[in-house]
Amino acid sequence: MTISQAPVSKTAMSGHKTRFMALAVFVLHWYIRVISLLLIGYALFLWGKHPPLVELWLNEGPLVALGLAGIGVSCGVKENWLMGTISLFIALFSGFLLFSDGVIGGLTSTIIAIGLDPLRAQLIAALVMTAGTALLGAALGRRKLGALLGAGIIFWFAYLASFIQLELQPTRDPGGNLEPLNSAALVHTSFVMVSLALLCAFIGAAVGVALAEVLWDPLYRFAQFLWQRFINTRADATPAYKGVTRHNHSDRARTTLDIVGSWLGAIMILGLLVTASGSSDLFIFSPDVALHLAPNIRQVTHQNTHQRQKNRQDVPIPAHGTIVHESVTSAALGGQQKSFLVYLPPSYNTPQGQAKRYPTLYLLHGSPGADHDWFTAGKADQSADTLIALGKIPELILILPDGNGRSGATSEWGNSYDQQQLIETYVASDLVKYVDQKYRTLAQPSSRGIGGLSMGGFGALNIAVHHPEIFGTVISLGGYYHAEGSIWGNNAAYIQQNSPADVFPSRKLAWKLHIYLGAATKDEPYFTDTKQFTHELDRLHVPYHLDIQNGYHSWSIWQTQMYNALLWLHWG
Repeated sequence: MTISQAPVSKTAMSGHKTRFMALAVFVLHWYIRVISLLLIGYALFLWGKHPPLVELWLNEGPLVALGLAGIGVSCGVKENWLMGTISLFIALFSGFLLFSDGVIGGLTSTIIAIGLDPLRAQLIAALVMTAGTALLGAALGRRKLGALLGAGIIFWFAYLASFIQLELQPTRDPGGNLEPLNSAALVHTSFVMVSLALLCAFIGAAVGVALAEVLWDPLYRFAQFLWQRFINTRADATPAYKGVTRHNHSDRARTTLDIVGSWLGAIMILGLLVTASGSSDLFIFSPDVALHLAPNIRQVTHQNTHQRQKNRQDVPIPAHGTIVHESVTSAALGGQQKSFLVYLPPSYNTPQGQAKRYPTLYLLHGSPGADHDWFTAGKADQSADTLIALGKIPELILILPDGNGRSGATSEWGNSYDQQQLIETYVASDLVKYVDQKYRTLAQPSSRGIGGLSMGGFGALNIAVHHPEIFGTVISLGGYYHAEGSIWGNNAAYIQQNSPADVFPSRKLAWKLHIYLGAATKDEPYFTDTKQFTHELDRLHVPYHLDIQNGYHSWSIWQTQMYNALLWLHWG
């Protein structure tokens, strides 16, 4: 006799699913509450150690806020939030792994080996790991929003809070003078970093969801097939009319929420893109660029009492110099209009300074770079203001030209082999003549210097060696001494003519140059290049000053070396 089995109806299956979801939501409620209470307890434990107020705001405060938010959310968790919450916790767990010292430290070291300094390398590594955190959260939890939140939380605690805390510490210039914090700039930089992190997390989450569709959906469909095949579920013939209207209303409400959510997401992404659009300086210069202001220095005067009494009615000399945006039409560049910046010392525009003339220092940027780099990241104007106010250096004019040429190749601050781009002639002839005619300069080589960093360091030395009758002083920081790049036309003889290490031995007029060389111990190959060039100078018995700093190819090194170079300069 055959015994038939009763089919498992959809209603029964739905009941099993409902009971499972209810159990999952119940467990999730209490899991979130326990984790939230642990966060609050840990924050209170740290609070009991009486940490600084800054640490309370950056670490313990957010932990308490996160815990309270978790308790509040746990009271309203619904079934459709389940996967999003799972994505959040997977992202948090993944973040703890990815931001561990072994993982992120290895990535940071790799980036430094490529040629970046530690601050930029740490930021890039943190953004990469944030994307990875969101990717894992979305791939395993199948929800982008939860993965985004988890990645954002991890970025805050693992990187941004520490960065802010570091910048809030007292910062001093190379001379030991306190540099006040630019609070508005720190807030702006923090928002830019958060925007970058969330954009990276969004990309990671999108990739994670796509991976999940490729990797997990086939497995899910196979499991569903096995369930239906072996549990032998068959459709219940009784049409389910109950609840149709309710489902229609629910569907309409869900559709409305989806549309609103999509628009809000699009607006948020646009806002993040706008905020992150100002992030280029963080990668070109350093994450801490422009976060500290020039020291507040009381101006030192060397006038005697009689002179001070005589000049009591004079206009007070400002504490800071003036930056002027200028441009010149260059004959060497075929009538091209080239912009440049000018730093005029504090007394230049005062009655006391009207009869004075000033020495001039031309500062060349690196690649990639622009005319403002030595002010934005090198703080050359701040260093000059401070040292002038302290009475440690005479006032001087700084000239910052733009050395960018045609696209596709760096200019190397030289005259191209095809003679279609004469940047060297522009600087040494057109620019110098224009500056000497318009400004009150001391127009002789002994009162005119040229310096630069990296490509600008090479360019400064190459121009000075070619034109010792124009520049009497040269400063090369992190530079190289053999011409490189396609601008030289791959012509061996022309490359040699533009390589200071090759030209210097036979260019005896250049032996009278006052030479300042700067290098950093971990800046290869420039450190080795500089040491080799000093050996050549030693063989020729040419005097020079060598400034070796412990560090990388970075603006923090060049700030220090330019500060020292300004102290070293001796005009006349």
